[in-house]
Amino acid sequence: MNKKGKLIKDISANGLQVIVNQLIGLVLFYLTSTYLLKEDFGYFNWAVALGSTIVAIASLGLDLIVVKRVAAAKDAASVVGIHLFHGLASGFLALFFVFLFYVFFLQSKDSINDLLFIAVFVYLVIGNVANSFKLCLTGLEAYKQLAWVLITANVLKLIAVLLLFVFGVFGIKSLILVYVFCSFAELLIARYMANKHFEKPIWPKMQWLNYKGLVVEALPQLGVVLFDSALARIDWILLGLIGTAVATAEYSFAYRVFELSKLPLLILAPILLTRFSKLFGGMDGPGAKVQQDVQDYFKLEMVLVLMIPLVLVNVWTPLVDYLTHQKYGAVNAFTYSILALCIPLHAVINFLWTLAFVKGYLKSIMWITVLSSLVNILANVLLIPKYSSHGAAFAFLISTVLQTVLYIVFTRDAAVSVRWTDALLVLLFAVFAVFIAKLLTEQVLLSAVLSVLIFVLLCVVGKQLQPAKIKMLLLSKGE
Repeated sequence: MNKKGKLIKDISANGLQVIVNQLIGLVLFYLTSTYLLKEDFGYFNWAVALGSTIVAIASLGLDLIVVKRVAAAKDAASVVGIHLFHGLASGFLALFFVFLFYVFFLQSKDSINDLLFIAVFVYLVIGNVANSFKLCLTGLEAYKQLAWVLITANVLKLIAVLLLFVFGVFGIKSLILVYVFCSFAELLIARYMANKHFEKPIWPKMQWLNYKGLVVEALPQLGVVLFDSALARIDWILLGLIGTAVATAEYSFAYRVFELSKLPLLILAPILLTRFSKLFGGMDGPGAKVQQDVQDYFKLEMVLVLMIPLVLVNVWTPLVDYLTHQKYGAVNAFTYSILALCIPLHAVINFLWTLAFVKGYLKSIMWITVLSSLVNILANVLLIPKYSSHGAAFAFLISTVLQTVLYIVFTRDAAVSVRWTDALLVLLFAVFAVFIAKLLTEQVLLSAVLSVLIFVLLCVVGKQLQPAKIKMLLLSKGE
């Protein structure tokens, strides 16, 4: 097999799946945010955030261990069966407690919405059960079949939602029912694809000693899972509890666009993990040339991840207000700008997290996650009551800055690291480019184009973007 241009092939293979699913997700996000009432959209996102956090905590950090064991061919069918049992048992147990919470605390407020929350939770639990089979496919390196599972499930969901519009029954109740149905369909498809690799179908298994072994092996990851869950969606949850459904809708809209703005990072991150694994696989460690390649790769990543936010910061208000019928444009312009500042910091965090993970700095990762999560929760509690969605965005920025600083400190003695000054310089170039472009013209589209051109020019002049090195990096063998 010709390995020339391997990086390009890796990016293309992973990028296709990511882009297709992100595009479908974007269409679904647009339809729900625009055509649901703000209160319903905010409540739906709050329910998904809370339910996802509960499900993530109930996973006990077993997911990575399952992938690792399946990949090592250690009785893969048995391992997946045990994880499937855990998913079913933990899901039913969590659902039972959620129902009790509804009966004793929520029923008197809004019984219809809170019953809908239980339906949302059912949808998430079914998805978590399907995750056992998706983890199996990942461990078996059956990426093509995994892609079929994800794309088919998302296409089915999109078709079902569009049918709701066609028949004039689109609303939060019908939407949640569709999500439950599509989650169950994904479970069936994933099970079918996974079972093709085994002589007998996979069923839930309760093998106490093996189950205990999985849990014990996953314990070091449990703290990370717990606090990663808090870091991921605590702002949505607290906005729903402390603030209002409208504030939750506005912030979750801006946050979702912020997540979509990190598309280059979603494509590059998995490739980075495999590259670093190869770099540190030998006893001698990476040489000087490899270290320089890592620095060049990091600079390229930093430039790429800022392209989408550069454009969106310029066109946000008119574009989003036009697309969402004046719902989420002007009201969210400042919120998105705050979140956009986190995007280059997330690139740094992803780079250093990958380095720390490959080097086995698991305790460091855990403590960084714990401290960042606690600061995020405290900042949200303090800022949301006074500043609402802006307060949640500032809380997220504060915790992201802290997380970045901690990763820089904890990985400073690694054989390969990155210069945080490069990240700061690229961010300053981006901010300066937007500032100059807006001074030169008030026309938003022209301002967006000028911002990108000025940014690229500054990166080339500042040697953060060197075309010759990029060409060599893309055509490298990746070994």
